[in-house]
Amino acid sequence: MRSVCIHSSERLNLDAFLHELDVPVRFEFEGYDEERSYYYFSRPGISTTLFVIAEGPDEYEVMIDGLASYSDYKFFPYLADCLCQHLNHESLVIPESAGRTAYRVYDESWIEDSIGEEVAMLKSALSVFPRYYVGFPLEGVGYISLDLLAQYGVNLHSSTPRIYGYIQYIMRNGLLPQATDAELEEDCNREDQETEVDVPQHISIGRVKSWQIDGAETWESYSREDTEMLLKLGEDYQSGREVAGVVLNDLGTIYQEGIGVGRDGLKAEYWFKQAYLQGDHLYAPTNLGDLYRKGCGELPSSLPLAFEAYRKSEDIYALYRIGQAYEEGWTGTPDMEKALFWYRKAAEKRHHLAVRRLEELSSSACMMPRNAR
Repeated sequence: MRSVCIHSSERLNLDAFLHELDVPVRFEFEGYDEERSYYYFSRPGISTTLFVIAEGPDEYEVMIDGLASYSDYKFFPYLADCLCQHLNHESLVIPESAGRTAYRVYDESWIEDSIGEEVAMLKSALSVFPRYYVGFPLEGVGYISLDLLAQYGVNLHSSTPRIYGYIQYIMRNGLLPQATDAELEEDCNREDQETEVDVPQHISIGRVKSWQIDGAETWESYSREDTEMLLKLGEDYQSGREVAGVVLNDLGTIYQEGIGVGRDGLKAEYWFKQAYLQGDHLYAPTNLGDLYRKGCGELPSSLPLAFEAYRKSEDIYALYRIGQAYEEGWTGTPDMEKALFWYRKAAEKRHHLAVRRLEELSSSACMMPRNAR
C-alpha cells in the first residue's frame, strides 16, 4: 500500500469532491471501523485496483495498492492534492520532504521505486507462501500465485517490469483468481510465521527496446528461466493447450531478437501470427509489421506484407506506419492525402513519430516558394 496523510478538521462531502475532479471517477462502496470511515472508488477502464480515502478525526489518508495501474500511480498526487484543496483550500505540501509539493514527491522515480518494492515483496512472499493478495482488488479477494504467473511465462527470476506488466494484464482482463474461505483461513494461520527468504534475482540474457507514445525508451528484459518457460508454453500450445496470445507474442519476440534461442525470422513470423489468432491484436500484428519491414534472417523484408500487418493492429504506433506506407508508396503509388489522414489519427493520440512527421511536413510546406506550391 502507498499512502499520504492530510490533516484537516473539515468533513468530507464525497459527492462534491468527486464531482470536482477533472476525470471520471466511480464510487464503489464504503466501510467503517471504530476509528475511521473508508471510501473506495476507481477510474472506469483505467484502474486495476481501488483507491481508498480513509476519514478519521482531524486526518485523512489517501491510499492506493502497490499493484495499482501505472496510470493510477500517476493520478495519485493529483487525487491527494485535490483532496487537500477541497478540505483546506490549499495545495498539498509534504512536510517530511523539505516542503515539496505532492507532484514533486510522487513523481516518476517514486512510481518506479514503489512498483519495485511491491514486486520485491511479492517475490519474497511467493518464495514461501502459495498466494500473494492484492490489497484493494476491484472485486472479491484476489491473489497472485506462481501457477498463475507461469501461465504467462513469468517466474520469480523475471524482471520487475515483466512481472508487473503481466499482473496488470491479468487484472485488467478479469483473470485474477479469488480466494476461497478455506484458502483465506489457511493463509491467516500463516501470518505469524517468520521465515528467512533468499529472493531470486533477475539475470538478463537479452533485452528488447521499445518506445512509449511520448518517445520515452523502455526495455523488456528476459532471463534464462523466462525463455525456457516460453518455449515450454509453445510446445504446450502446439499440443492443443490454450495459451494466451500475448504469451505467443513473447515467443515471437525471443526468436526475432535471438534471446535464449537462435535468431529465426520464420519462427518469429509463425508465433506472431499465432498470437494474433489467439487474440493479441495489439502487440502481435505490430511486431509482425516491424518484422516484415526490416526482415530477419531467412525472412526477407516485404513492405506490402508489413502494410497488411499494421492494418490489423490496434496499436497507435501502427497508425503512424500506415501513414508512412501511403507516403512512401509501399503498395503502389504514394498518396499524400491518405498519408496525412493516418498521420493525423496517430497524432491525435499524441504518438511522437506522427506529431514530429506532421511538424516536418508543415515546416517543408512553409519553406516552399509560393509559386512552387
